[in-house]
Amino acid sequence: MCRLSRWKSLCSGTQFQVRQEAYEYPLEMGGYFLSSSDTIAVMHKIKDPFLIVILLLSLALGASTLTRGHEWGDDWASYVMQAQSILNGKMDEFIERNSFTIFESSVQIGPVAYPWGYPLTLTPVLLLRGVHPLTLKLPGLLFFAGFLIFFYLLTETRLTRTERLLLVSLFAFNPALIKSLDYIISDIPFLFSVFLALWLMERADAQAGMKSQVLLGAGIFLSFFFRTTGIVLLAGYLAWQGWRFLTDRTRQKEVVVNSATAVVTFALFWFLSSFFFPNGQGSYVRQLAGLTPEILRSNLVNYFYLFVQFFDPNTAAAWTYLYYLLVVFFFFGVWTRRHADQIWIIFFAFYFMVMVLWPEWQGLRFIFPLLPLFMYFAFQGVLAVMRKLPEKYFLMGRRLNFLLWGVLAGIFLFASAVHAYANLANDRRINGPFEAFSMEMYDYVRENIPADSVIVFFKPRALRLFTDRDAIMSIECDRLLLGDYVILHKNWEYSQILPGDIQNCRLPLKLMYENRKYLVYELQK
Repeated sequence: MCRLSRWKSLCSGTQFQVRQEAYEYPLEMGGYFLSSSDTIAVMHKIKDPFLIVILLLSLALGASTLTRGHEWGDDWASYVMQAQSILNGKMDEFIERNSFTIFESSVQIGPVAYPWGYPLTLTPVLLLRGVHPLTLKLPGLLFFAGFLIFFYLLTETRLTRTERLLLVSLFAFNPALIKSLDYIISDIPFLFSVFLALWLMERADAQAGMKSQVLLGAGIFLSFFFRTTGIVLLAGYLAWQGWRFLTDRTRQKEVVVNSATAVVTFALFWFLSSFFFPNGQGSYVRQLAGLTPEILRSNLVNYFYLFVQFFDPNTAAAWTYLYYLLVVFFFFGVWTRRHADQIWIIFFAFYFMVMVLWPEWQGLRFIFPLLPLFMYFAFQGVLAVMRKLPEKYFLMGRRLNFLLWGVLAGIFLFASAVHAYANLANDRRINGPFEAFSMEMYDYVRENIPADSVIVFFKPRALRLFTDRDAIMSIECDRLLLGDYVILHKNWEYSQILPGDIQNCRLPLKLMYENRKYLVYELQK
């Protein structure tokens, strides 16, 4: 007999009995059985002192990682300008001017407008401090804490308390996620909204009634309001409900009513948002036209290996081998949890498919919502293997499992702490578009270049944010003629004609301004 009475069913390998004895929650529904006092119940669940310590330590690391600047790349500038347009009531003007920047540049550098959810969350910050990078990054910290909380709640009926805390720690201290908090983009808010929506799905599945379905529809819309790919949640939910409709005749009416309520709620919020906010996400369709069979094959391989960067952005060999091992456990975990975690599996498959089909490569940040699910199923795969161990090896296997995840969380914590310390020691370095030489160039443009001018610049949206001059990006000599002025970064090798090659264009350029980083030319037409 198993000497660990609490884990008796684990030793015997009986899955449902495990969850009833070890967690004192039924798992058949795979979700939450909340009372009417939902908020109080949720607050009670997150009062775990160890979870609170993890959250506070994670927020401290995140806050210490924030810089007083921003890396180049002007998606963030578009978000900020959208937020500004909400405040000044000039959203249509933003769409018009950004359309010029997007479609007249050498390549489409983004959509005409991102979903308006994240810009809307930036508006209070803009009211308080204006375009202040440190302050604009603070909402991301709150969204990150929210993600950790809902991830913890989602695993409540699936893992023991210690296992849940270990799993959450992997993300609370992960260097890649912590560093992403220094970006003014929608990745972390979207991550939060996905896990909020997944939690609402399980809540709606466990609680009958229209209220739960309405909240679910609103939650899915919130994710879509942060990022267009949030529509995958709705597609996944409908696929899940469709499978239930086909396989469980006793619940067909319930499935139809629940699905219809959630979809109608989503559609209603979508209609209302379309009434208040102009649409610009349609320009995403033009980017899809760039998909080719070669890009598709490349994406399949690259996205498979991209998960390694969760452990180490430099993808050292040791982490790659660990990843290969976890992939095996991941598939084992998916198989063993195929009944209890259907919606998670469906969402993972749908979202991964969308990423593979998207022609524009965006790196690790695009798969943030998949990382927690990957690690969860790998975790479950390890537990499934443990349940098959002979009784005399079970306790040792359990300890080794805790040691593996504990060491991994410790490595993440150490790496993030080192990075945070270096950032503070460097006085939260000012970089990229906020550095002194950039600011000097913006001042020159505002004071000396007419407001109706068009400027060619390698990050046109950032330039427009700081100077209020229309701008485009060009890597072609002929396209330079669309501008009245050309500004080159002396040390940047992409998205612009290099300073040493500009004379080869044989255009009538007159040098108007120069500092350590920039050259400003006037096109004498």
